[in-house]
Parts: sequence; C-alpha cells; structure tokens
Amino acid sequence: MARRPRIEIEGGLYHIIARGNNRQLIFGSDEDYHKLLRLLEAQKSRLPFYLYAYCLMPNHIHLLAERRDDPIGRIMHRVLTGYSQYHNRRYQRIGHLFQGRYKAILCQTDQYLAELVRYIHLNPVRAKMVSRPHDYQYSSHKAYLGLEDRGKLVDVDPVLRRFSARKRVAREMYQKFIHAGMKLGHQDELYRAAPGNVLGSDEFVDSVIHRIGETGKRGSRAHVRKSSDVNMNTLVRAVEIAAGIGREELCGSGKAPGVVMAREALLFVGRDAGATCAELARYTGLDISVVSRRFESARRRIAESSQMKALVRNVKKQLE
Repeated sequence: MARRPRIEIEGGLYHIIARGNNRQLIFGSDEDYHKLLRLLEAQKSRLPFYLYAYCLMPNHIHLLAERRDDPIGRIMHRVLTGYSQYHNRRYQRIGHLFQGRYKAILCQTDQYLAELVRYIHLNPVRAKMVSRPHDYQYSSHKAYLGLEDRGKLVDVDPVLRRFSARKRVAREMYQKFIHAGMKLGHQDELYRAAPGNVLGSDEFVDSVIHRIGETGKRGSRAHVRKSSDVNMNTLVRAVEIAAGIGREELCGSGKAPGVVMAREALLFVGRDAGATCAELARYTGLDISVVSRRFESARRRIAESSQMKALVRNVKKQLE
C-alpha cells in the first residue's frame, strides 16, 4: 500500500511521535538520552526550527516543533538515522530501531500549542514513572520553570508569553496549568489525527487545504480529514439509552444537572470519536462556543466524577 505524503507547511506546528520497534527500549543509559538531545541541537543549528517541547521516554519520543524553511521530514530523518546508527554501534545490533515512520500531526497553533506542551511534559506522570513532572530528567519541563538552561534547544518564551508578559508570573501560571492537567489523564483527541493529517478547527483545516492548493505541494482533500465518520443519530441514541434522557432535552438548553451531564457525555464521546466542535454544534443546535466550553467541562468532570466516567463508558458500550 502506497504511503501518503505528509503535509508540510512552513510555520506549521507538528506533534511528532517516534516509537521503538515492537515497543522495544530505545534508550538504555543516560548517555543515550543525551546523544538524542545533542543530535536534535545539532540539526536545529543546521536546519533551523522551533522546538517548544520534548519528552524522551524509554521506548518513545515526543517532540513539539514548528517548521521554518526546511521540511520536518528532512530534520527527523537526520535525527533518527543518526541516533539509530549510534545505538546499533553501541549495542552491537542490526535492524530497525524505530517502528516504521514517525507520526507527525499538523496542529492548530492557537488552540493546541500550550495544551500539547502540557500533555508532552506530563507523559512521565501518566506512565507513573514520577509523581511530579519536574522529577523527570529527560523532558523540557524544567526549562520552562527556569531550573535548567536549554536555551539553544528549547524555545520556551513563545509559550510562556501566552501566560504573562512577565517571566516570573508566566512561570507561576504555567505551573498551575501543568498541575491542573495532572487530573486529565490520557487525551485521545490529541492522537486522533493519523500521520500527515490535521488537528484543528474546520476553519484551520480549510486554510491548510487552501495553502496546499496554492503551493502545488503534494496533498489534497483526501489527505486532510475534515469531517469525522461519526453517525450522529447513532451517538444521540446511545446517550438517550445510557442516560435515560430524550433527544429534545439533550439538544436543548435545559440546565438540570442530569441533562447537563448527559449533554457533556454526548459532546465528549462525539469529539473522542472524531467529530469536530463545528459538526457537533450543527447537529445539536448549540452554539460552537458552548460546545467547546461543555467539552472542556466534560474532560474535567471525567477526572473528578465516577458517575460521569460510568456514563461515558455506558455510552461507548452502546456504540459497540
């Protein structure tokens, strides 16, 4: 089966994930982690790009990078090839170290930049390797706190400025943002796009399609997933059964606690299955800003409420 070309856009924000072949370890010592970081820094000086976050886990890598002039594909090829050659020499092995092609998801910057920085830095906490993100050595989290100088490698200022123009205040607010994220757990929606696909609003996806068409690069609508395959009627019916609440109430403006919870479950499961906020808004008749707020509320509620967790599980069971 032919591989689809990746979408490469100058100024694009990419969440990059590279995994060890068959989930094998790719780092066996401190020196291995430092080698990968040196390779990243070397390529950053030769083929400039912005690196907003990294986390090197024992069997996979997360990077959040913004492309400048040179393609992400060229940068990652040099980094991963260089590391594979080093690893194979050191451990006297042959064969592929990494599992196929790395995943690169083009993300909407204004919506996902800070969210992805947080998600990447919390990987070791979710994996129960540490209880606090700053206890993990091989991520860029401590650079954001000013506890580690990664000035040549990590570009922290564009992210911190989103919290405050004053560096000290920005770091404090960033810490609170990270702490709040520790309750969220795994966020499937940040992985939903397949390699070469796009994560963002309908408007963002449209702008990507337009730019690809204008530049004549390889890519087309077939390579950008704009709409989901969610059957909204089936989804609403599943929530009706799971919550015992009718469609009119689910898609209405009622404020009863049970109705609000069921509506949030509908939006959460819909987004988790691939529907955009715009699609859910069109179908439910809710304003898109309401859908977005309720989805964020649902994520927080799932982290705190066993009742909400059970409802979401029941909805998903109805969809099986």
